[in-house]
Amino acid sequence: MAPADPIAAVIHPDPYPYYRELAVSRPFHRDGTLGLWVAASAAAVAEVLDHPDCRVRPAAQPVPPALAGTPAGDLFGRLIRMNDGVQHAGLKAIVMREMARIDLGAARARASALAAGLPRVETDDAHEANRWMFTLPVLCVADLLGLPLGCDTDGHVATRVAGFVATFAAAMSPLATPADVEAGAVAAQWLTRWARDHAGAAAPGGLLPALSQAAAQAGIDPAALVANAIGLMIQACEATAGLIGNTLVRLGRSIDIPDDPDDLGALVADVARTDPPVQNTRRFLATDATLCGVRVKAGDAVLVLLAAALHDPAAPRGDRPWTFGAGRHGCPGDALARTLAACTVDTLLQRDVQPRRLLGSLRYRPSANARIPQFQSSTQSSST
Repeated sequence: MAPADPIAAVIHPDPYPYYRELAVSRPFHRDGTLGLWVAASAAAVAEVLDHPDCRVRPAAQPVPPALAGTPAGDLFGRLIRMNDGVQHAGLKAIVMREMARIDLGAARARASALAAGLPRVETDDAHEANRWMFTLPVLCVADLLGLPLGCDTDGHVATRVAGFVATFAAAMSPLATPADVEAGAVAAQWLTRWARDHAGAAAPGGLLPALSQAAAQAGIDPAALVANAIGLMIQACEATAGLIGNTLVRLGRSIDIPDDPDDLGALVADVARTDPPVQNTRRFLATDATLCGVRVKAGDAVLVLLAAALHDPAAPRGDRPWTFGAGRHGCPGDALARTLAACTVDTLLQRDVQPRRLLGSLRYRPSANARIPQFQSSTQSSST
């Protein structure tokens, strides 16, 4: 059965025939039920993402109402990926430049070293996969920034920051409950204090000192820089978790498991294209405009189907890595995300997590835009 609509497609077992049909037959159309314009073809997606009047937030709602007036809203409002304009452009350019300078080989080595300090704590494969998906990439980005992680009482790498990042990310979701938002506010306070207190003493050679120096020279507010250092960890959370999980699903359905790091990296890159973690994003019209030959009005919202663009038969294979966005708000860490995803998958395989065992009760986390497997443990499966 096909998905009910483009949002329901995100967690459908196989949404890709549906996406391909939309890209071909309805490349840009109005969905009356959702109350949204929908861009589905690669050409339409490119036009929307590149259009100067298509913004990441509604003009009258820079922060989601549920977060407004809370520490979570304050943090959200400073994130460059949630802002347009001059201030966004200046800091985004700095982040893009410094992220491009990251040595991916060194990042892979550091990720492996961190993984060595995170022992397997459960025999259940699903529990371990779920845990590592949301933990290792965040810790790696914190480490690359030069922020201290510390160790727990057993001498293992402390994972507290990853928990707070995941909690804040959950609060950003349009599906967040009041309890999620309340927890997100606490997480935002902790993350902001932690990053601010350690920014001045971040490890030399880390990403954060380089960002701080460039931002200071550009006269950028230090609070915005701290928020966006946290933002990099947030981006390493759910989207990278989805890429890891979808790679594990692919491996679970495959005959062979690659044992060469380059082969695994190539597999992750292919999963990013064919079973992407970020399936859609939204844009909001700042003024009346023409999109894809259609007149749209100020305040209209466009659901941009990144996954449909990736599967558009009219687009050249590998045309653009759509799941990482494009244009002004393209993800600055796409190469790093693939590297950390491959390293996390490799670490799970080394710890004898068997991808085939993860498929028996495969589900996807409720989400309006991110395709993230939620592997069910044997205990959970027997009780549902």
